[in-house]
Amino acid sequence: MEKDKEDPKEISKKEFLKELNDFNDLGKKEKKEIFNMAWDSRKFEIELYWKRAVYFWAFQAVALAGYFAILSTINFSEKNHSLFYATCVGFITSLGWYLINKGSKSWQRHWESIVDILEDMVIGKLYKTVTTNKTFSVSKINELISLFFTLMWFVNMISLLLENHFDFKGSFDFKVFIPLAITIYISYQMFFGKGRGRFKEREIKLYRRAIKTK
Repeated sequence: MEKDKEDPKEISKKEFLKELNDFNDLGKKEKKEIFNMAWDSRKFEIELYWKRAVYFWAFQAVALAGYFAILSTINFSEKNHSLFYATCVGFITSLGWYLINKGSKSWQRHWESIVDILEDMVIGKLYKTVTTNKTFSVSKINELISLFFTLMWFVNMISLLLENHFDFKGSFDFKVFIPLAITIYISYQMFFGKGRGRFKEREIKLYRRAIKTK
């Protein structure tokens, strides 16, 4: 497949260091400042990763609480519809959680790679040296949990559709059509539309604010 002309250009480690203010020719202080910027960016991405995780755990807690509260009601004419709406909310938020976990991890891995490249020339192989050759990845386990929630909400959504809102004779409950259509549209956008980060060439416009002094 021909590579998209707008795809980011692949560069070598030598080119990267050359464009980084000729990193090899910089003094120790300047090298350390650049390395510290990369290290701080890595720490920042890790902090953001877990803040986002807490944010989406809260969404899941609300969706689950709402779902089981509706499920426990007895005399409620719109019970089946409300269960479906709560399931749509749970599915979309869990899918967003899963994809954001993957996106956050990719940025964390990005800065870890930059640290791996720079540390040899600043502090030595400190970050690359580990004391065990096998462990558990907390971020990947968190990613798997978010995937579990996504799949469970999806299975429940299909189950509710088949049990309460659709039969194979062709009849369909149109009260669920709009939330279902929105759920499918948002899911599509997450995977293939606005939810995808694309590092293509972009035009930047600059504007100057006018100020008035007395």
